[in-house]
Amino acid sequence: MSKPAVLLIGGLDPQGCAGILADSQTVTAHGCHPIPLVTCLTEQTQTGLSQLGALERSQFINQYNACVADFDIAAIKVGLIPNLEIAQAILMILKQHDVPVIWDPVLASTSGGVSVSSDVQNYLLEELLPKITLLTPNTIELAQLVQLSQPAQQYNQTQAAESLLKAGLNACVVKGGHADSQWATDYFVDNNNAFYCYANKQAKQVRGTGCVLASSIASNMALNHDIRDAIVLAKAYLTRGIRDARRVGPYHVIAHSSADFELQDIPKLTYSEDLVGQQFNFPSCPQRLGIYPIVDSSDWVKNLVEEGIQTIQLRIKNASDQQKHSEIKQAISYCDSSVAFFLNDYWQAAIEYNAYGVHLGQEDLHDAKLMEIEQAGLRLGVSTHSYWEFARALAVNPSYIALGPVFETTSKIMPWIPQGVQRVEQWTWLLDGAYPLVAIGGIDHKRAEQLYKTGVGSVAMISAITKADDYKKATRDLLMLWR
Repeated sequence: MSKPAVLLIGGLDPQGCAGILADSQTVTAHGCHPIPLVTCLTEQTQTGLSQLGALERSQFINQYNACVADFDIAAIKVGLIPNLEIAQAILMILKQHDVPVIWDPVLASTSGGVSVSSDVQNYLLEELLPKITLLTPNTIELAQLVQLSQPAQQYNQTQAAESLLKAGLNACVVKGGHADSQWATDYFVDNNNAFYCYANKQAKQVRGTGCVLASSIASNMALNHDIRDAIVLAKAYLTRGIRDARRVGPYHVIAHSSADFELQDIPKLTYSEDLVGQQFNFPSCPQRLGIYPIVDSSDWVKNLVEEGIQTIQLRIKNASDQQKHSEIKQAISYCDSSVAFFLNDYWQAAIEYNAYGVHLGQEDLHDAKLMEIEQAGLRLGVSTHSYWEFARALAVNPSYIALGPVFETTSKIMPWIPQGVQRVEQWTWLLDGAYPLVAIGGIDHKRAEQLYKTGVGSVAMISAITKADDYKKATRDLLMLWR
């Protein structure tokens, strides 16, 4: 299988810390093939950028014609654009490729010196912006692009980013690593979503971070990751790279690695700026919650508890409030202290009737009052279906994390493809006991046996028990397997 090719358009840093060279290292570490297309040969030191050294348009075009001839481009990352002629040529190139385009708008060196002229900036804003899948400015670059007069630290980045969307941009990540905060917080917004992705800021001054983040996002999208997953994975890649950064000459430079991430590398995600860094402390669950049936009635709770089930979830849909409360109250009455009874969604009722815990889907996290759930002493389980939802779960520090669908399921319509056993193995290793992991979706006895071998502590299931010809035998067999 051939490696996806990522076209890298940007400046060549003679010190090898940023630009095309950093991009190429990043793309290679992701298992993709870098195709470098140089816009300029910069004259740059730690004291600043003294010369852009732009290529002639003909040189740039000839370079492009040569470098893409033998490759199918899967994604494009754009960096430093030195002049109007090169900007126009880049627009011509982008029109020839229907692929994700990530633009890191390098308008000036962070170390100071010459910057991109205003005519180039205006052209980029008016002509190039609609061709961009994702823009990744820092706060200063964002201010320049929207032509704001006030200092960067005083303007509203949310409004600024949204103004670019109105101008034709598809999506924007505003990098916040330079802000005066203990968190390196990036703000993502497109026409449908907005969130804050944050990680602990590390006490290292590292060159090339913007280049690495953008080229990592491009690589992840070339590998067919959703844009939100691509951002979370790129943030993790950058965090690890900074943590392991090595000193070269006067700089720290990113450590590039293809190794699997550790849990400490994964950022956290929240939809509210006020919740960045919010600490939650839900009670813990056993690492091995075992066989975890999800049922729709109190009768099923009673029947399965009698068969020895010790973890169970009641999920009621399409019932009146009176019916829901009656069923919840009855179900809890069948569970003694040895049974971990989780109520799906209805967190107020879970508090009222003193359930063991509540299980929330990603959409429920928007509305649920997590502090009230925590203060009531309930456990919290959270569903995840992707890396960005995993990052969202980490932000609330739940009692367990559910991953699904592992296999194709008919219990509900889902927009996600099956995760597969390998993903369960990866996440079991990643969590390493920090959180219990529950595998869910399309699991029967045979698949439960497969999953047991991964080391995952629990498997949730519906039809494997509730639609079995003999639910008692099915339950006993599963409990024997998950001993």
